[in-house]
Amino acid sequence: MKYNFSELLNQDIYDTTRVMFILGKYSYFNNMACDLLKEICIQQEESNQIVMNLGDEFGVPNDTEEGYLSNSVDFNTFMDVIGVASINGKWYCKVELSMLNKKQKEVLNKYLKNPSPNGILAVVSNNWKDYREYLKNRALLYSKNCHIIQLTFPNRQVLKSIVKQEINSRGYEIDPSAINFFIMRMSSAYEDYPQVLDDICETHKIKLEEQDKKSKKQGKQEKHEASTKIKVYDIKSYMKGIENFIVDDFIAELLKPMVSDITNSKKVLKMMIALEDDLTAKELVYSVLNKINEYIELRILINSGYIPVGINFFFNSVIKGLPDNDKKKYKKVNEWLFRKKVEIASSTSLKDWEYMKIILMKAIENNRVSESVLDTKCQKALYEVATRSVVTPDIINNIIGIDTILNKPLSKIDNLEFNENALKSINNTAEHS
Repeated sequence: MKYNFSELLNQDIYDTTRVMFILGKYSYFNNMACDLLKEICIQQEESNQIVMNLGDEFGVPNDTEEGYLSNSVDFNTFMDVIGVASINGKWYCKVELSMLNKKQKEVLNKYLKNPSPNGILAVVSNNWKDYREYLKNRALLYSKNCHIIQLTFPNRQVLKSIVKQEINSRGYEIDPSAINFFIMRMSSAYEDYPQVLDDICETHKIKLEEQDKKSKKQGKQEKHEASTKIKVYDIKSYMKGIENFIVDDFIAELLKPMVSDITNSKKVLKMMIALEDDLTAKELVYSVLNKINEYIELRILINSGYIPVGINFFFNSVIKGLPDNDKKKYKKVNEWLFRKKVEIASSTSLKDWEYMKIILMKAIENNRVSESVLDTKCQKALYEVATRSVVTPDIINNIIGIDTILNKPLSKIDNLEFNENALKSINNTAEHS
Protein backbone atom coordinates (compact mmCIF):
# COMPACT_ATOMS: atom_id res chain seq x y z
CA MET A 1 0.00 0.00 0.00
CA LYS A 2 1.02 3.60 -0.54
CA TYR A 3 0.94 6.19 2.26
CA ASN A 4 1.96 9.80 2.78
CA PHE A 5 3.35 11.88 5.64
CA SER A 6 0.02 12.02 7.50
CA GLU A 7 0.43 8.30 8.29
CA LEU A 8 3.95 8.60 9.74
CA LEU A 9 2.78 7.94 13.32
CA ASN A 10 0.04 5.42 12.42
CA GLN A 11 1.12 2.31 14.32
CA ASP A 12 -1.32 0.07 12.41
CA ILE A 13 0.78 0.45 9.26
CA TYR A 14 3.97 -0.65 10.99
CA ASP A 15 2.30 -3.64 12.65
CA THR A 16 1.42 -5.09 9.22
CA THR A 17 4.78 -4.29 7.58
CA ARG A 18 7.19 -6.86 6.19
CA VAL A 19 8.80 -4.49 3.66
CA MET A 20 8.58 -0.71 3.77
CA PHE A 21 9.99 1.79 1.28
CA ILE A 22 10.67 4.99 3.25
CA LEU A 23 11.01 7.81 0.75
CA GLY A 24 11.86 11.43 1.46
CA LYS A 25 14.65 14.00 1.58
CA TYR A 26 14.58 14.53 5.37
CA SER A 27 16.64 11.95 7.25
CA TYR A 28 14.95 12.96 10.53
CA PHE A 29 11.58 11.62 9.40
CA ASN A 30 13.11 8.65 7.55
CA ASN A 31 14.96 7.59 10.70
CA MET A 32 11.80 8.02 12.76
CA ALA A 33 9.96 5.52 10.55
CA CYS A 34 12.94 3.14 10.67
CA ASP A 35 13.06 3.32 14.48
CA LEU A 36 9.37 2.45 14.74
CA LEU A 37 9.96 -0.62 12.56
CA LYS A 38 13.05 -1.62 14.51
CA GLU A 39 11.17 -1.47 17.83
CA ILE A 40 8.75 -4.09 16.51
CA CYS A 41 11.62 -6.43 15.70
CA ILE A 42 13.36 -6.32 19.07
CA GLN A 43 11.75 -8.52 21.67
CA GLN A 44 11.93 -6.51 24.90
CA GLU A 45 13.04 -9.34 27.18
CA GLU A 46 16.53 -9.79 28.55
CA SER A 47 18.32 -12.56 26.67
CA ASN A 48 19.97 -15.28 28.70
CA GLN A 49 23.57 -16.35 28.16
CA ILE A 50 22.62 -19.39 26.07
CA VAL A 51 20.70 -17.16 23.64
CA MET A 52 23.65 -14.74 23.51
CA ASN A 53 26.04 -17.57 22.66
CA LEU A 54 23.70 -18.75 19.90
CA GLY A 55 23.70 -15.22 18.52
CA ASP A 56 27.50 -15.17 18.50
CA GLU A 57 27.59 -18.54 16.76
CA PHE A 58 25.38 -17.27 13.95
CA GLY A 59 27.28 -14.01 13.65
CA VAL A 60 24.57 -11.76 15.12
CA PRO A 61 26.17 -9.06 17.33
CA ASN A 62 25.02 -8.08 20.81
CA ASP A 63 25.21 -4.34 20.22
CA THR A 64 22.15 -2.81 21.83
CA GLU A 65 22.57 -0.43 24.77
CA GLU A 66 20.25 -2.52 26.96
CA GLY A 67 22.25 -5.70 26.42
CA TYR A 68 19.62 -7.35 24.25
CA LEU A 69 20.48 -9.46 21.27
CA SER A 70 20.46 -7.30 18.16
CA ASN A 71 18.44 -8.53 15.21
CA SER A 72 19.85 -5.91 12.81
CA VAL A 73 21.66 -7.42 9.85
CA ASP A 74 22.84 -6.26 6.42
CA PHE A 75 20.86 -6.88 3.23
CA ASN A 76 22.67 -10.06 2.11
CA THR A 77 22.51 -11.60 5.59
CA PHE A 78 18.84 -10.70 5.85
CA MET A 79 18.05 -12.57 2.64
CA ASP A 80 20.07 -15.56 3.86
CA VAL A 81 18.44 -15.87 7.29
CA ILE A 82 14.88 -14.63 6.65
CA GLY A 83 13.63 -18.17 6.03
CA VAL A 84 14.26 -19.02 9.68
CA ALA A 85 12.60 -17.15 12.58
CA SER A 86 14.94 -15.15 14.81
CA ILE A 87 15.53 -16.47 18.34
CA ASN A 88 14.83 -12.97 19.67
CA GLY A 89 11.98 -11.17 17.95
CA LYS A 90 12.21 -10.54 14.20
CA TRP A 91 15.06 -9.97 11.78
CA TYR A 92 15.54 -6.32 10.86
CA CYS A 93 17.39 -4.74 7.94
CA LYS A 94 17.69 -1.10 6.98
CA VAL A 95 19.26 -0.50 3.56
CA GLU A 96 19.80 2.52 1.33
CA LEU A 97 18.26 1.87 -2.09
CA SER A 98 21.13 3.66 -3.83
CA MET A 99 23.62 1.22 -2.25
CA LEU A 100 22.03 -1.87 -3.80
CA ASN A 101 23.63 -3.24 -6.95
CA LYS A 102 21.72 -4.66 -9.91
CA LYS A 103 21.78 -8.23 -8.58
CA GLN A 104 20.59 -7.16 -5.13
CA LYS A 105 17.73 -5.17 -6.67
CA GLU A 106 16.65 -8.28 -8.55
CA VAL A 107 16.64 -10.18 -5.24
CA LEU A 108 14.64 -7.35 -3.67
CA ASN A 109 12.05 -7.31 -6.47
CA LYS A 110 11.59 -11.07 -6.17
CA TYR A 111 11.27 -10.84 -2.37
CA LEU A 112 8.51 -8.20 -2.68
CA LYS A 113 6.23 -10.81 -4.23
CA ASN A 114 6.44 -13.10 -1.19
CA PRO A 115 7.90 -11.36 1.89
CA SER A 116 8.49 -13.44 5.01
CA PRO A 117 6.76 -12.78 8.36
CA ASN A 118 10.09 -13.52 10.09
CA GLY A 119 11.49 -10.02 9.59
CA ILE A 120 11.11 -6.43 8.43
CA LEU A 121 13.06 -4.86 5.59
CA ALA A 122 13.27 -1.03 5.53
CA VAL A 123 14.40 0.39 2.18
CA VAL A 124 15.32 4.09 2.45
CA SER A 125 15.81 6.58 -0.39
CA ASN A 126 15.96 10.38 -0.69
CA ASN A 127 16.42 10.50 -4.47
CA TRP A 128 13.33 10.46 -6.68
CA LYS A 129 15.31 9.09 -9.63
CA ASP A 130 16.29 6.05 -7.57
CA TYR A 131 12.83 5.15 -6.31
CA ARG A 132 10.43 6.36 -9.03
CA GLU A 133 10.14 2.86 -10.58
CA TYR A 134 8.84 1.51 -7.26
CA LEU A 135 6.05 4.10 -7.06
CA LYS A 136 4.22 2.07 -9.74
CA ASN A 137 5.30 -1.38 -8.56
CA ARG A 138 2.14 -3.48 -8.30
CA ALA A 139 3.65 -5.73 -5.63
CA LEU A 140 3.96 -2.64 -3.42
CA LEU A 141 0.78 -0.79 -4.37
CA TYR A 142 -1.62 -3.68 -3.73
CA SER A 143 0.16 -5.61 -1.00
CA LYS A 144 -1.09 -5.80 2.60
CA ASN A 145 2.43 -6.31 3.93
CA CYS A 146 4.64 -4.24 1.60
CA HIS A 147 4.22 -0.50 1.90
CA ILE A 148 5.50 2.80 0.51
CA ILE A 149 5.49 5.88 2.72
CA GLN A 150 6.45 9.20 1.14
CA LEU A 151 7.74 11.72 3.68
CA THR A 152 8.79 14.59 1.40
CA PHE A 153 5.87 16.91 2.23
CA PRO A 154 5.42 17.28 6.01
CA ASN A 155 1.88 17.56 7.38
CA ARG A 156 1.37 20.28 10.01
CA GLN A 157 -0.85 18.16 12.27
CA VAL A 158 1.71 15.35 12.32
CA LEU A 159 4.50 17.87 13.01
CA LYS A 160 2.55 19.04 16.06
CA SER A 161 2.28 15.45 17.29
CA ILE A 162 6.00 14.88 16.71
CA VAL A 163 7.03 18.01 18.65
CA LYS A 164 4.68 17.11 21.52
CA GLN A 165 6.02 13.53 21.55
CA GLU A 166 9.64 14.71 21.54
CA ILE A 167 9.02 17.15 24.42
CA ASN A 168 7.13 14.52 26.44
CA SER A 169 9.97 12.02 25.98
CA ARG A 170 12.28 14.58 27.62
CA GLY A 171 10.03 14.80 30.69
CA TYR A 172 8.12 18.02 29.93
CA GLU A 173 4.70 19.17 28.74
CA ILE A 174 4.15 21.89 26.12
CA ASP A 175 1.28 24.22 25.28
CA PRO A 176 -0.29 23.94 21.79
CA SER A 177 0.50 27.62 21.14
CA ALA A 178 4.15 26.94 21.97
CA ILE A 179 4.18 24.04 19.48
CA ASN A 180 2.77 26.31 16.76
CA PHE A 181 5.45 28.91 17.45
CA PHE A 182 8.21 26.29 17.35
CA ILE A 183 7.03 24.91 13.98
CA MET A 184 6.71 28.42 12.52
CA ARG A 185 10.16 29.49 13.73
CA MET A 186 11.89 26.32 12.55
CA SER A 187 10.33 26.48 9.05
CA SER A 188 11.76 23.54 7.06
CA ALA A 189 14.85 22.97 9.26
CA TYR A 190 13.49 19.57 10.29
CA GLU A 191 16.92 18.04 10.70
CA ASP A 192 17.59 20.50 13.54
CA TYR A 193 14.48 19.54 15.52
CA PRO A 194 16.23 17.16 17.99
CA GLN A 195 19.08 19.55 18.81
CA VAL A 196 16.85 22.61 19.21
CA LEU A 197 14.35 20.67 21.33
CA ASP A 198 17.23 19.42 23.50
CA ASP A 199 18.41 23.01 23.97
CA ILE A 200 14.88 24.19 24.83
CA CYS A 201 14.40 21.48 27.46
CA GLU A 202 17.85 22.07 28.94
CA THR A 203 17.23 25.81 29.17
CA HIS A 204 13.83 25.18 30.78
CA LYS A 205 15.45 22.82 33.30
CA ILE A 206 17.99 25.50 34.28
CA LYS A 207 15.17 28.04 34.64
CA LEU A 208 13.22 25.72 36.96
CA GLU A 209 16.32 25.03 39.07
CA GLU A 210 16.92 28.76 39.48
CA GLN A 211 13.29 29.27 40.47
CA ASP A 212 13.56 26.50 43.08
CA LYS A 213 16.71 28.03 44.57
CA LYS A 214 15.02 31.42 44.73
CA SER A 215 11.96 29.92 46.43
CA LYS A 216 14.08 28.13 49.05
CA LYS A 217 15.92 31.36 49.88
CA GLN A 218 12.57 33.07 50.40
CA GLY A 219 11.38 30.17 52.57
CA LYS A 220 8.73 29.02 50.11
CA GLN A 221 8.31 25.26 49.94
CA GLU A 222 5.42 25.06 47.45
CA LYS A 223 6.14 23.85 43.94
CA HIS A 224 5.61 26.05 40.93
CA GLU A 225 2.26 25.33 39.33
CA ALA A 226 2.62 23.43 36.06
CA SER A 227 6.38 24.06 36.22
CA THR A 228 7.14 21.24 33.78
CA LYS A 229 4.90 22.79 31.12
CA ILE A 230 6.64 24.91 28.49
CA LYS A 231 4.50 27.94 27.63
CA VAL A 232 4.62 30.06 24.49
CA TYR A 233 6.43 32.91 26.29
CA ASP A 234 9.05 30.39 27.44
CA ILE A 235 9.70 29.07 23.95
CA LYS A 236 9.86 32.58 22.48
CA SER A 237 12.57 33.39 24.98
CA TYR A 238 14.46 30.12 24.45
CA MET A 239 14.38 30.41 20.63
CA LYS A 240 15.50 34.02 20.48
CA GLY A 241 17.87 34.48 17.53
CA ILE A 242 16.89 31.24 15.78
CA GLU A 243 15.77 31.95 12.23
CA ASN A 244 15.26 29.38 9.46
CA PHE A 245 14.16 30.51 6.03
CA ILE A 246 14.02 28.93 2.57
CA VAL A 247 13.73 30.52 -0.88
CA ASP A 248 10.07 29.49 -1.25
CA ASP A 249 9.22 31.29 2.01
CA PHE A 250 11.06 34.38 0.78
CA ILE A 251 9.13 34.45 -2.51
CA ALA A 252 5.82 34.01 -0.69
CA GLU A 253 6.72 36.97 1.52
CA LEU A 254 7.73 39.06 -1.52
CA LEU A 255 4.11 38.94 -2.67
CA LYS A 256 2.89 40.76 0.44
CA PRO A 257 2.94 44.58 0.31
CA MET A 258 5.35 46.42 2.58
CA VAL A 259 4.32 49.37 4.73
CA SER A 260 7.78 50.93 4.83
CA ASP A 261 11.04 50.25 3.04
CA ILE A 262 13.15 51.56 5.95
CA THR A 263 11.90 49.13 8.61
CA ASN A 264 14.38 46.25 8.86
CA SER A 265 12.08 44.42 11.26
CA LYS A 266 9.88 43.60 8.27
CA LYS A 267 9.89 39.86 7.72
CA VAL A 268 10.79 40.01 4.02
CA LEU A 269 13.97 41.99 4.75
CA LYS A 270 14.92 39.67 7.62
CA MET A 271 14.48 36.72 5.29
CA MET A 272 16.52 38.40 2.58
CA ILE A 273 19.43 39.13 4.92
CA ALA A 274 19.38 35.61 6.42
CA LEU A 275 19.30 33.93 2.99
CA GLU A 276 22.08 36.19 1.68
CA ASP A 277 24.23 35.07 4.63
CA ASP A 278 23.47 31.40 3.87
CA LEU A 279 23.69 31.43 0.06
CA THR A 280 25.41 34.74 -0.91
CA ALA A 281 23.41 37.42 -2.73
CA LYS A 282 24.36 36.09 -6.18
CA GLU A 283 23.18 32.53 -5.46
CA LEU A 284 19.98 33.87 -3.95
CA VAL A 285 19.28 35.90 -7.10
CA TYR A 286 19.75 32.82 -9.30
CA SER A 287 17.55 30.70 -7.00
CA VAL A 288 14.77 33.28 -6.92
CA LEU A 289 14.97 33.74 -10.70
CA ASN A 290 14.52 30.00 -11.29
CA LYS A 291 11.42 30.02 -9.12
CA ILE A 292 10.04 33.19 -10.72
CA ASN A 293 10.43 31.72 -14.23
CA GLU A 294 8.30 28.75 -13.17
CA TYR A 295 5.66 31.00 -11.61
CA ILE A 296 5.54 33.11 -14.79
CA GLU A 297 4.82 29.96 -16.82
CA LEU A 298 2.02 29.03 -14.44
CA ARG A 299 0.66 32.58 -14.40
CA ILE A 300 0.48 32.56 -18.21
CA LEU A 301 -1.46 29.27 -18.08
CA ILE A 302 -3.79 30.80 -15.48
CA ASN A 303 -4.33 33.92 -17.60
CA SER A 304 -4.97 31.75 -20.65
CA GLY A 305 -7.71 29.84 -18.82
CA TYR A 306 -5.95 26.47 -18.64
CA ILE A 307 -5.67 26.47 -14.82
CA PRO A 308 -8.61 27.67 -12.70
CA VAL A 309 -8.01 29.62 -9.48
CA GLY A 310 -10.30 30.38 -6.57
CA ILE A 311 -12.37 27.23 -7.14
CA ASN A 312 -11.95 23.51 -6.56
CA PHE A 313 -10.63 21.55 -9.53
CA PHE A 314 -9.68 17.98 -10.39
CA PHE A 315 -5.91 17.71 -10.78
CA ASN A 316 -5.94 15.07 -13.54
CA SER A 317 -8.55 16.97 -15.58
CA VAL A 318 -6.51 20.18 -15.47
CA ILE A 319 -3.30 18.38 -16.45
CA LYS A 320 -5.03 16.69 -19.41
CA GLY A 321 -6.25 20.08 -20.63
CA LEU A 322 -2.81 21.71 -20.69
CA PRO A 323 -0.87 22.28 -23.92
CA ASP A 324 1.28 19.26 -24.86
CA ASN A 325 4.62 20.67 -23.67
CA ASP A 326 3.18 21.75 -20.33
CA LYS A 327 1.28 18.48 -19.96
CA LYS A 328 4.52 16.49 -20.17
CA LYS A 329 6.16 18.76 -17.63
CA TYR A 330 3.44 18.91 -14.97
CA LYS A 331 2.02 15.38 -15.10
CA LYS A 332 5.11 14.22 -13.18
CA VAL A 333 4.67 16.88 -10.48
CA ASN A 334 3.17 15.93 -7.13
CA GLU A 335 -0.48 17.10 -6.92
CA TRP A 336 -0.01 18.92 -3.60
CA LEU A 337 3.07 20.71 -4.92
CA PHE A 338 1.26 21.68 -8.14
CA ARG A 339 -1.66 23.19 -6.24
CA LYS A 340 0.74 25.07 -3.95
CA LYS A 341 2.65 26.54 -6.89
CA VAL A 342 -0.58 27.56 -8.63
CA GLU A 343 -1.68 29.33 -5.46
CA ILE A 344 1.58 31.29 -5.29
CA ALA A 345 1.56 32.10 -9.03
CA SER A 346 -1.97 33.49 -8.72
CA SER A 347 -1.07 35.69 -5.74
CA THR A 348 0.18 38.54 -7.93
CA SER A 349 -0.14 39.71 -11.52
CA LEU A 350 1.90 38.56 -14.50
CA LYS A 351 3.14 42.17 -14.78
CA ASP A 352 4.50 42.04 -11.22
CA TRP A 353 6.24 38.68 -11.83
CA GLU A 354 7.83 40.18 -14.96
CA TYR A 355 8.95 43.28 -13.04
CA MET A 356 10.70 41.11 -10.45
CA LYS A 357 12.36 39.03 -13.17
CA ILE A 358 13.67 42.07 -15.07
CA ILE A 359 15.05 43.70 -11.89
CA LEU A 360 16.97 40.54 -10.95
CA MET A 361 18.13 39.87 -14.52
CA LYS A 362 19.70 43.34 -14.74
CA ALA A 363 21.85 42.54 -11.71
CA ILE A 364 23.50 39.51 -13.39
CA GLU A 365 23.45 40.56 -17.05
CA ASN A 366 27.11 41.57 -16.85
CA ASN A 367 29.00 38.81 -15.05
CA ARG A 368 32.44 40.00 -16.15
CA VAL A 369 32.74 42.22 -13.10
CA SER A 370 34.47 41.15 -9.88
CA GLU A 371 32.65 38.92 -7.40
CA SER A 372 32.37 41.73 -4.85
CA VAL A 373 30.83 44.13 -7.42
CA LEU A 374 28.44 41.42 -8.65
CA ASP A 375 27.43 40.62 -5.09
CA THR A 376 26.71 44.29 -4.39
CA LYS A 377 24.58 44.54 -7.54
CA CYS A 378 22.65 41.43 -6.50
CA GLN A 379 22.08 42.80 -3.00
CA LYS A 380 20.73 46.02 -4.50
CA ALA A 381 18.45 44.10 -6.89
CA LEU A 382 17.06 41.93 -4.09
CA TYR A 383 16.33 45.02 -2.00
CA GLU A 384 14.59 46.68 -4.96
CA VAL A 385 12.43 43.59 -5.47
CA ALA A 386 11.58 43.42 -1.78
CA THR A 387 10.61 47.09 -1.58
CA ARG A 388 8.96 47.48 -4.98
CA SER A 389 5.49 47.86 -3.41
CA VAL A 390 6.42 51.14 -1.71
CA VAL A 391 7.91 52.96 -4.70
CA THR A 392 6.17 54.75 -7.55
CA PRO A 393 5.73 53.22 -11.04
CA ASP A 394 8.19 55.85 -12.35
CA ILE A 395 10.91 54.59 -9.99
CA ILE A 396 10.24 50.95 -10.96
CA ASN A 397 10.48 51.87 -14.64
CA ASN A 398 13.74 53.67 -13.86
CA ILE A 399 15.10 50.58 -12.05
CA ILE A 400 14.33 48.19 -14.90
CA GLY A 401 15.71 50.62 -17.47
CA ILE A 402 12.65 51.42 -19.58
CA ASP A 403 12.45 55.02 -18.42
CA THR A 404 14.69 57.69 -16.88
CA ILE A 405 13.31 59.91 -14.16
CA LEU A 406 15.86 62.67 -14.89
CA ASN A 407 14.57 63.01 -18.44
CA LYS A 408 11.00 63.56 -17.31
CA PRO A 409 9.82 67.18 -17.70
CA LEU A 410 9.66 69.12 -14.44
CA SER A 411 6.36 70.65 -13.38
CA LYS A 412 6.35 74.31 -14.39
CA ILE A 413 5.48 76.99 -11.85
CA ASP A 414 3.38 79.57 -13.66
CA ASN A 415 3.51 82.19 -10.94
CA LEU A 416 4.82 82.72 -7.44
CA GLU A 417 2.79 84.74 -4.96
CA PHE A 418 4.67 86.52 -2.18
CA ASN A 419 2.82 86.85 1.15
CA GLU A 420 4.60 89.08 3.68
CA ASN A 421 2.37 88.07 6.62
CA ALA A 422 3.01 84.39 6.00
CA LEU A 423 6.78 85.07 5.93
CA LYS A 424 6.61 86.93 9.27
CA SER A 425 4.67 84.01 10.79
CA ILE A 426 7.36 81.56 9.67
CA ASN A 427 10.14 83.76 11.12
CA ASN A 428 8.33 84.07 14.48
CA THR A 429 7.88 80.29 14.67
CA ALA A 430 11.57 79.73 13.94
CA GLU A 431 12.65 82.18 16.65
CA HIS A 432 10.49 80.57 19.34
CA SER A 433 11.50 77.01 18.50
